[in-house]
Amino acid sequence: MKVLAASAIAAVAVIIAARPKAYASGASLFAQNCAVCHQPNGHGLPGFYPPLADTVGAYVRTAAGRAYLVHVVSFGMTGAIMSHGVQYNGLMQSWSQLSDADLAAVLNHVLTDFNSRLLPAGFKPYTAAEVASLRARHLSLGQVHAERAMVLDASHGAGSIAPMRAH
Repeated sequence: MKVLAASAIAAVAVIIAARPKAYASGASLFAQNCAVCHQPNGHGLPGFYPPLADTVGAYVRTAAGRAYLVHVVSFGMTGAIMSHGVQYNGLMQSWSQLSDADLAAVLNHVLTDFNSRLLPAGFKPYTAAEVASLRARHLSLGQVHAERAMVLDASHGAGSIAPMRAH
């Protein structure tokens, strides 16, 4: 029995060690910082906190969308938005205290775990260097909201983020 328990513990340790560190920290950081509003499954709370699942994956189809995702997490956002046919008019706080690597890990977790079916072929995960470059441009809450509208409008015409508009 002790050998079986030791083998099980060793197997779990190997699985945990085999997972990419950024992925594990992204899930952990999401659970610690984001799940209280967006829920552990990323489905949000209708009318209060928008879903991240099956929505934000479409943004990484364009460079402007990739930048927007970094900006909304880095600088926050305020103003009315629609997601899956529900209006939200709240405040997304900034997470500027998180490192570039932490933000990349959280974004990659949300994208790969909650949005895999929306990701473009050849999706490249965020890197700390990409996040650092995109965070260099400091935006206000309102500027991030305006950026979201521009990204959606530009992408809608090209069909890149059509699922965001359809919901």
